[in-house]
Amino acid sequence: MDLTEQAPLAEQVSPLDEEDLRRWRACARRFWLHRHGNAEAPQAPAEPGADRMVDGPAATQALRACCPALVSIEAPAGDDEWQAAIDLTERLVVDVGAQDEAWGIAGACFASDEGVRVRVDLLTRGSAGFKLFRVRHATAGSEADVDAVALWAHVLSRNALRVQSAGLMLVDTAFVYPGHGCYAGLYREVDLAPVLGTRPVGDWIVAMRRCERAQMPPVPLGAPCGAPAAGGGLCDAIDRCGVPAVEPTLADPAYSLDIVGRELAAELRAEGYVDLRSVPQHRLMAERHRRAARAVKHGEPVLDPGAGAALRTLAGPRRWLRFETIGFAVPPWAGTQPYQALPFQWSCALAQEDGTVRHAGFLAGPDGDPRRAFAASLVEQLGREGPLFAYNAGFERNRIRELAQRFDDLAPALEALLPRFVDLFALLRDHYYHPAMAGSWSLRSVFKAVAPQAGAHEFSLSWQGRTMHSPLEAFAASLERGLTAGQAGQLRDALWAHGERHCTALRHITQALEQA
Repeated sequence: MDLTEQAPLAEQVSPLDEEDLRRWRACARRFWLHRHGNAEAPQAPAEPGADRMVDGPAATQALRACCPALVSIEAPAGDDEWQAAIDLTERLVVDVGAQDEAWGIAGACFASDEGVRVRVDLLTRGSAGFKLFRVRHATAGSEADVDAVALWAHVLSRNALRVQSAGLMLVDTAFVYPGHGCYAGLYREVDLAPVLGTRPVGDWIVAMRRCERAQMPPVPLGAPCGAPAAGGGLCDAIDRCGVPAVEPTLADPAYSLDIVGRELAAELRAEGYVDLRSVPQHRLMAERHRRAARAVKHGEPVLDPGAGAALRTLAGPRRWLRFETIGFAVPPWAGTQPYQALPFQWSCALAQEDGTVRHAGFLAGPDGDPRRAFAASLVEQLGREGPLFAYNAGFERNRIRELAQRFDDLAPALEALLPRFVDLFALLRDHYYHPAMAGSWSLRSVFKAVAPQAGAHEFSLSWQGRTMHSPLEAFAASLERGLTAGQAGQLRDALWAHGERHCTALRHITQALEQA
């Protein structure tokens, strides 16, 4: 049967939840497709390495610091589990004697007589009623967060529960973790009372029920058919919707005028140029722009001789160095802050006199703050002479400066490393362009264009039934408790191998620059 001819749903329908509300608010047609059994496709993975922040191994501990008597209810799956969770929540809520400032429920589950089920991130008791919070390990909330909180408050009111306040719990970046599980002050509360009144949740629920009982609705005006959906890619229901996505017609990024910068690109478009291949050299004033235009026109990399000359003046044993850092929303180590860039791995390739290459490095374990061990190993293994090649070396320099500020006894040796750095990014920008870079100077784009054989431009690891696309995911997983030796070893082996690939790619970039 064609979807548009499908009969209305029966009177007995499945409960609505906040995900249904999210879909309906985005597009009524998308909501209808889901409610009629057309489950959404899995979301596309995020750009590898795009998210450098994770919750952290102490996220649950931090929430418990706000409510020492916190009771956690596991996320229910089927109807039976939902009913058990709702029954447990009801017993906890009516036990007034157990409710004080330390009381709270993480994952409190409620159902309303309208056929809506919700799971509240955090429910606590205030002086005049219940307080409910959306807990976000982020510095700001979204419109979807406000919608969810409004739905929760509505469902609690339908259960004859008085809501004193409803809001968000966000991470305060000024918080410094003192250690010993003292996370008081990590979260800041944002009261949503001023905006919840703009969310007519009751009307929304009625409209959602009408929508699902009717025929498939038309595509609403302004529906994000051609816009990226959460998680990447176009709307995840587009194939089942039957409406072709209207994707913008873009110029091939390898030839785009934006390669020479947005401001100049706008001028060139105004003059009638379509892509960089048609722009005459005299119209480009900067040498790096002319270099890029030549590479695009001829379809091959362009290298100026200055890079090779500069590299040949560098004496001493050569080392190629790469750092990996992670920023936890909930800092796990004393003296650290939310989202602070914490180094957990360094990788180095050392060119030896016989022409071979020796790899060295450091990878943090699961026990305690690794920064001192990280710093000490750098001082011990990087020697006292010879260039340290890095890409966008300011990143490594800044991490070393931070370590020197923290460890006074290591500061002189750490600071002695700083003038030895050679920034391969600066050399590439001033002397090289590869058309496959398509205007991007990101590490991933450069590795993919200049040194694809090293395989350093991507990270992929199948582990415990999930695929990791970033070394940060692998390191965060390595901090989880209860891992077997085999599970931890698989993660660490993948991280060591990725570090070696990075250093190999840096060596290939250096060799490419020396060919001039």
